Amino acid sequence: MKAIYKLILCIILILTISTIGITYWYISNHLLSNLSEVSLPSIINILIQIGLVGALIPTISFFLIYSAVKMISNKLILTFLIISLILLVITATYMFILYMTFHEFNNPIQFIPNNL
Repeated sequence: MKAIYKLILCIILILTISTIGITYWYISNHLLSNLSEVSLPSIINILIQIGLVGALIPTISFFLIYSAVKMISNKLILTFLIISLILLVITATYMFILYMTFHEFNNPIQFIPNNL
């Protein structure tokens, strides 16, 4: 039972760190280089709409790899599965970064209120 709590704690930690990192990356890359110029409601909007979506990639991949290691005892199948999952994660991350880089969301400044 203790292992389940440790797994849940690891998943929450990965989700939190990934969400913060992706939110900061989006703000610094697309909006402004200074984070202090973005209002708190804008940061929360970006965190929910972009950060959480992007954070699902490492969180789900960690869970899948952890589950595969715990369930599969054949080393050859486990190695093949982990390599396949890592390639899938790299592809999903690449697609997410391309989408965030080239998709305009009508205007990337939409997260910043007009009264700045």
